[in-house]
Amino acid sequence: MHIERLDFENSPYLGVFGVATDKVLLVREGLQEKKLNVLREVLKVPIIETSIMKSRIVGIFAAGNSNAIVVPYYIWDTELERINAALREYDLDIRIEPFLSKLTALGNLILANDKAALVSAKFTREEAKQLEDILGVEVERGIIAEFHAVGSVGVVTNKGGLVHPETTEEELEWLRDLFKVDIYLGTANQGVPFVGSCMLANSFGVVVGHLTTGPEIVKIEEALGFLG
Repeated sequence: MHIERLDFENSPYLGVFGVATDKVLLVREGLQEKKLNVLREVLKVPIIETSIMKSRIVGIFAAGNSNAIVVPYYIWDTELERINAALREYDLDIRIEPFLSKLTALGNLILANDKAALVSAKFTREEAKQLEDILGVEVERGIIAEFHAVGSVGVVTNKGGLVHPETTEEELEWLRDLFKVDIYLGTANQGVPFVGSCMLANSFGVVVGHLTTGPEIVKIEEALGFLG
């Protein structure tokens, strides 16, 4: 299966608790083994369970792609050491990079795949350049559907993307050109437009919140390249 419904302790907002790339999934600690197995089966990457700054909302704080994952500068040393130890254990060539900024909700403010990244216009141009160097891709500053939280209102992989239904046609064209994939409008969890907060996705599959409807799943599968 390329797509599955799941909840994390009855929450349908899976993207709040993790960040998925084509190499690894960072996810909150304490999930049942049964749910971890679903994540492994669908996303097909090693899983690293962690906290960030002693919080389980890993997906709010972390963002990245196959080259690197950025985390707040204030991540605890023990957390950073444990993540890096797990990366070595899995023999993964990916950096975990503490990023010094007054903005710490990096997962909310960065949308990335292996071709490009869109970061909130709240980042300075200098910070955007630093993120470009870390992630190893072209980085642009901007907003989607008048929201700075581009990582919350969108999800993008190397196969496709889904964004807030109020995204304009001009923004859609710009995003398609930036990320080099088709991008569609859609919702999850019975009409929630903050699709990045509702799911964990990479090029291999997507795990969506358990409230996501059948028609939403069809659109998500189409947007992320799992139909046809």
